[in-house]
Amino acid sequence: MVNVDLVSVLAVFGAMTVAAGVPALFPRLGVPGVVLEIVAGVMIGPQLLDLAHAGPIITILAQLGLCLLFLLAGFEVDPDVLKGRPLRIAWRGWALSAVLACGVGYALSAAGIIEAPLFTALALTTTAVGALLPILRDAGRLAPPYGPIILATGAIGEAAPLIALSLILAGAAGAPGQALILVGFAVGAAAAVMVAARTTHGHLAAVMARTMGSSGQFPLRLVLLLMVLLIAVSEELSIDLVLGAFVAGAVVRAALPHHQHEALLTRLDGLGYGFLIPIFFIASGMRLDVASLFTDLRALAMVPVFAALMLAVRGLPMLLLARGELDAPRRQALALHAGTQLPLVVAIAAIAVQGGVMPPWQAASLIGGGVLTMLVYPTLGLHRLTR
Repeated sequence: MVNVDLVSVLAVFGAMTVAAGVPALFPRLGVPGVVLEIVAGVMIGPQLLDLAHAGPIITILAQLGLCLLFLLAGFEVDPDVLKGRPLRIAWRGWALSAVLACGVGYALSAAGIIEAPLFTALALTTTAVGALLPILRDAGRLAPPYGPIILATGAIGEAAPLIALSLILAGAAGAPGQALILVGFAVGAAAAVMVAARTTHGHLAAVMARTMGSSGQFPLRLVLLLMVLLIAVSEELSIDLVLGAFVAGAVVRAALPHHQHEALLTRLDGLGYGFLIPIFFIASGMRLDVASLFTDLRALAMVPVFAALMLAVRGLPMLLLARGELDAPRRQALALHAGTQLPLVVAIAAIAVQGGVMPPWQAASLIGGGVLTMLVYPTLGLHRLTR
């Protein structure tokens, strides 16, 4: 029988509730939930109150939360948005970001300031579109011309780093033929999406529609089964599990008729953001080497540096490439929103630390930089949009 640390479980669930309750009670506070969850994890973790430890139960739930986070990322990538001029701008912007990030990462590494330059560079190329969507939706800023460009930018800012992460991990494994396995997985994933798209008006779609509101929640359980199945396949092929989860989200979106997307997304959001995903961020906070930020001047100094680099690496390319599409204030807002990062930064840093290639202090600084972007850039971006 698994030894369950009930105090840790209770502390984590209490932290989840507090992190959700603070913005509910104080809506003008303006602190994103992800930030509150990481801070709550730090508070209850071994470095402060020492109420919770990442035992087997918390670790498994956190792993499922990570997978569901990437499944939702795959599900939210809308092919109808990712086409035409916005898509071309987003891809070119991310490619320029990748070049800039690699240059910065290797320069800092050569100077002896950081380690794991590839993982650091990858973290700098992300965009927190999942955190930005509700902010922009509530502000009514998703309409053309700004909406399609920021949605495409955010989608590529999630999908491209995931693909690159899998390539990096495959290269790090050093196994013969691993690159071919990854290519085969990508081809199989694309085929699965195309096959799934053919079922949108078939018998399965009808069953999904009929049972969407039932107590059995068959569509939700089927999605979770597909996620676990693709994770198992990716693990068997030595491919990082987050790619399997991302593909599961893309397959599910392709398989469902468009009018059912919102209903299933509501259920996935409830399970993900109401339960599993906060546990991942709280557990990440529990593992953060926060003490190094106060004992190592280098670690503390790198927090604003990473925040500035996130804006420069993601924002500058978008500022330049969108000149023909947006006026100056909207391009400035696009740069700020593109430079808003955190969820994928947490995931990439966690994978790098677990792999032993990134020191804990650097992960704490990197995540601290992401927290700063979440606190500052979305508000500044909305301010530019109102001008």
